[in-house]
Amino acid sequence: MQLPANILERLRGLACLPNTTRVQFRLPDGSDFYLQVQGNHDAEAVIEAVQIPGETVAADLELEMSFKTLNDIIDGQLSARHAFLLGDIRYTGNRELAASLADLFSSH
Repeated sequence: MQLPANILERLRGLACLPNTTRVQFRLPDGSDFYLQVQGNHDAEAVIEAVQIPGETVAADLELEMSFKTLNDIIDGQLSARHAFLLGDIRYTGNRELAASLADLFSSH
């Protein structure tokens, strides 16, 4: 699954990320991917967010969810924060990063 460009763009604007951040997505069919957001987050810096298939060994945050949950969040039908509260997204790793990412994806 490829994340839409507008979601990658919103990730680029998230100022609280460390210089290199890796968020691993685990999906039920094994089509796992991770996002790598890199940059120094200064006002003039170019921040790059790319999606890479497979797994990373150095994930700052691991998110596990169904395809339906991910699609509903991307389509704006489900708030990521609500999905966390419902237990539809399980995570391990950086709790503050998980909360920041959840705030980026609210429902319409």
